Amino acid sequence: MVKFLLKKPVAVFMSTLAILLVGIAAMLKIPTELMPDIAIPEITVQLNYPNNSARDIETNVVRPLRNQLLQVTRLKNIHSETRDGYALLKLNFDYGTNTDFAFIETNEKIDAALQFLPRDLDRPRAIKASVTDIPIVTLTVSQNTPYDALGFLELSEFTQTIIKRRLEQLPDIALADISGFTSPEVLIQPDMAILESLNSSTETLRQAVIENNFELGNLIIQNGIYQYHLKFLNPLKTLDDVRKIPLNIEGKLFQLSDLATVTFQPQLIRGQVNYNGSPAILIHVIKQSDTKVSQLKERLNELLVSFEVEYPQIKIHVHQDQTKLLEVSLSNLKSSLLVGGLLAILIMFFFLKDIKSPVIIALSIPPSLIVSIFLMYIFGLSINIISLSGLILGVGMMIDNAIIIIDNITQKMEQGNSYFEACAVGTNEMISPLITSVLTTCMVFIPLLFLSGITGALFYDQAIAVTIGLFSSLLVSIIFIPVLFLQLRKREFGKKFQLHVKTQNIEKTYKKWFVYFEKNRYIIWFIAIFFALSTILLFVYLPYSKLPEFKENEAVLKIDWNENITISENESRTHLLFQSIEKNKEVIFISEIGEQNFLLQKEQTQTFSQTKIYLKSTNENTLKKIKDQLTENIRKYPSAIFNFNPQKNVFDYLFGSQEAYLTAQVFSRNSLQIPPEENLFEIQNKLKGNFSPIPLNQTALINVDQEKLALYQVEYFALIAQLKAAFDQNFVDDLKGSERFIPIKINYETAQLEKTLLRLQVINKNGTSISVNQLITIRSIPKFTTIYADKAGEYLKFNNDNQAVDANKIIDENIKQFREDSNYGVRFSGSWFEFSNLGGELLFVMLISVLLLYFIMAAQFESLKQPLVILLELPISMGGGLLLLWLFGGTFNVMSFIGLVVMSGIVINDSIIKLHTINLLRKQGLSLYDAILEGGKLRLKPIVMTSLTTILALAPFLFITGLGAELQKPMALIVIGGLGIGTFISLFFMPLFYLWIEKEN
Repeated sequence: MVKFLLKKPVAVFMSTLAILLVGIAAMLKIPTELMPDIAIPEITVQLNYPNNSARDIETNVVRPLRNQLLQVTRLKNIHSETRDGYALLKLNFDYGTNTDFAFIETNEKIDAALQFLPRDLDRPRAIKASVTDIPIVTLTVSQNTPYDALGFLELSEFTQTIIKRRLEQLPDIALADISGFTSPEVLIQPDMAILESLNSSTETLRQAVIENNFELGNLIIQNGIYQYHLKFLNPLKTLDDVRKIPLNIEGKLFQLSDLATVTFQPQLIRGQVNYNGSPAILIHVIKQSDTKVSQLKERLNELLVSFEVEYPQIKIHVHQDQTKLLEVSLSNLKSSLLVGGLLAILIMFFFLKDIKSPVIIALSIPPSLIVSIFLMYIFGLSINIISLSGLILGVGMMIDNAIIIIDNITQKMEQGNSYFEACAVGTNEMISPLITSVLTTCMVFIPLLFLSGITGALFYDQAIAVTIGLFSSLLVSIIFIPVLFLQLRKREFGKKFQLHVKTQNIEKTYKKWFVYFEKNRYIIWFIAIFFALSTILLFVYLPYSKLPEFKENEAVLKIDWNENITISENESRTHLLFQSIEKNKEVIFISEIGEQNFLLQKEQTQTFSQTKIYLKSTNENTLKKIKDQLTENIRKYPSAIFNFNPQKNVFDYLFGSQEAYLTAQVFSRNSLQIPPEENLFEIQNKLKGNFSPIPLNQTALINVDQEKLALYQVEYFALIAQLKAAFDQNFVDDLKGSERFIPIKINYETAQLEKTLLRLQVINKNGTSISVNQLITIRSIPKFTTIYADKAGEYLKFNNDNQAVDANKIIDENIKQFREDSNYGVRFSGSWFEFSNLGGELLFVMLISVLLLYFIMAAQFESLKQPLVILLELPISMGGGLLLLWLFGGTFNVMSFIGLVVMSGIVINDSIIKLHTINLLRKQGLSLYDAILEGGKLRLKPIVMTSLTTILALAPFLFITGLGAELQKPMALIVIGGLGIGTFISLFFMPLFYLWIEKEN
């Protein structure tokens, strides 16, 4: 076949150009995304039930709903978190579940459960998780002028009606999810002195508003032969209409404004957002699933520039730009191509002694890459972070295949063959071992798909991308390179230029060391055993994690003040924390205080006493200083519970665990409910392992004295109405404007709880004012802030985020401690279990890979023993990689495992071709020893060239910073360390071991 192609150079070049043209068209069409578009097997159910306690919601709503949802097909687990007025249920499914069907079934179960739920409860809302739900970018909108409440109210309306709508009008944006805005309300503040003098109450005002805010539907009337639609206009459209509401009290006519102050004001703030200490509105931009990230970024930037010009009175800042991850990956691909190509050219200059071979290398890379992208488009893959990492890995191997073909052709020329025969024979000799090496590398990557859960699904793209890249390179190497080599050799271009480097000295040095190690085999065996033992020890010793640890300049601080404080007090405390660093230009902080209004709320909503703060500094050292300073400030509040976490990127959303490192779940053996609050101290003392305390809040219980109500002839509902009005809960009606409904509320100025109750009066049946304080008693009790439950029922949740603890010891101690307790039991969960399972999974995947490698090589060599010679290199080379990873303080994670896979493929590829060459030489009549020595000399240059190219191309990852570099660093360390040792083993240990086996035979 190769000879046929060599005789048809025009056909080969035209076919190549045609494929390149189609490939370029595919490059323009292929979608670019952050991550592969896969179904995340998770559904979230949210429900709101305002003015109800966590216990009431758990008992009357969440428990029956949870029991109904347990019947959903293929449900793996269900977790619920219930707070006052709100609950969140997360349904986790086995991977591979059709989430569309699961979503439909979940909604069916919710509908079936509605008959058991309170009638005034809004239907719970189900949200299906998706990769595209991750905000592509976050924006903050703030005023350019000093803050005032009404001005911020206008900004909120402007953001909702203009900014949000214009963002969502972009075809690339699915949703602009906003939080931190305020909404208006009409506030009626009664003048109690005037009302009391008129022997009236706030109920009179309430009835007047309702009676004047009627709205009847259309009526149809007939007038002779004609028919008309009559519509009664609602008299209340504006604030002035409310002020002019007429009231007839004891025969005198009043307007509402005579008896009360009527104004617009922001609704009661349940949460807010601050940007560098100033109130702001937070916008999460969610992209469409099929849009190009680069296109979205370009259009969004254009829109933001137009906002700056059109609306100078507002400021919009961009944060947490996830598109940078894709930009970094594309940059890494370009760097790999550039650095790998240049290094390959320089190394080939040195070893092959002419200028044409490096030119062939440079010309072979673009076709390989373009064909790879074309095949990715055909297979329905997108350009994303995962597939790009596969292409980055494939680029180095593309160059390796080209180097091997060119080197073998050059050797045939040096043996006296013509250009044509050298290209034909040199290529044909390498087709079989190259196919084997490509298959072995693919077989090493394919078992990545066996990783459980979403991790294995995500790495499907990487495995396919590497496979496509290798087969594209193989096709280019055996079809395009020989023809190009022949044509360039037959023609002279420019001045003839050759580098006269005496590479014979390198071959003589290799022969000298080979003879030395052959005579002193104990040295080579000592090195091999040392690194093989290092592999076993480091597999046990190295800490496990899903992802590498990033040196971030971003962090998230979560604070629970653990006190019954208001939003304003929470905001005041948060402001005080940052007062000393607000003027620091090196730091940006965004505070999410209290409840947030996001539509896609995947996490439990915050309470009034909780704050989430996003921190960003110019560098890691500045961030550390800020953390220390904030820690010192927070510790001034003894009750506060806080922790710092890295800011989540797209990898954390998908790979990172949502759980603490170790969680103790204490449950009651004798009740469906969690242990009562009064037993919390006893349980905390009994629990071993320094777990964090559970936050409590104080709940005020009002007890109405029914005997006194009867004695003073006060109606119960009148008393409740007065209490609601006093504490800003007296909703009257909506002001039905032309654009929206605005709530109307009646209240009067509130003060301390005790003072408010002392002055509060209620009118009895006889029209006499009775002090409310005489009719009620108040006591305060502690209550759990959150009630947790899963499939097994409710439990108390104690977290331990210290990854240095001995989890096995803590679990064993606590199980023994609670085993004999008849009241309470304990079970454990957390990310520690995931990390423990990860090690076993990775070993299983590696075992599958090794078996597949053995089967392929046994078929290639028609021998059951020869593949063992090559496979023995794996544990030795792994020891070199793991040792370098340990020296740099790394962890064993998914990326370092991929490094092992890549390193194994490269080392094995070199040895496969070397062993194939030795077998060919033996068939040609050379003795065993001479064939091994000659084969080593022939394969010396390509082995050194491919290893040097890969090592030097990855070396920059050890020194540059940034998320992309730190993500690739564990892989680079493994490959560099493994190839360094693996090259030595391939050159000396493998042929000596082969010599020993064949001599025994």
